[in-house]
Amino acid sequence: MKIGIPRYRERIAPRFGFTEDVLILELDGNQVVGREVIRLDGYFPHQIPALLHQKGVDVVITGGINTVFQEMFRALDMQVFWGLIGTPEDGLKAYLGGVPADFRGACRGRRLRRGQNRSRPVE
Repeated sequence: MKIGIPRYRERIAPRFGFTEDVLILELDGNQVVGREVIRLDGYFPHQIPALLHQKGVDVVITGGINTVFQEMFRALDMQVFWGLIGTPEDGLKAYLGGVPADFRGACRGRRLRRGQNRSRPVE
């Protein structure tokens, strides 16, 4: 089994679109037997599901992710375990331990109120 963990500064990416790289862990049972880091320089977020599919990833562990990206992964038969914060090790431990994820709700788009400064978005 292969697990992909989108990262930002070596932590689970807090929002899927802010991914710098993806840590791919290959597991044999619950033991990590291989690891690879894929830099995402030059990739757009909508290209990442196909890239991970080509790498044989079965499960994606991530922070906030909107429903469009969730469906892109699921259309490629990848499970999405999301809503996590922390290190990749924290995410792997939660996944392997059966800790429920999906607890933060969909990653909503941001909207501005009329006259609001663009540097301070409202969720």
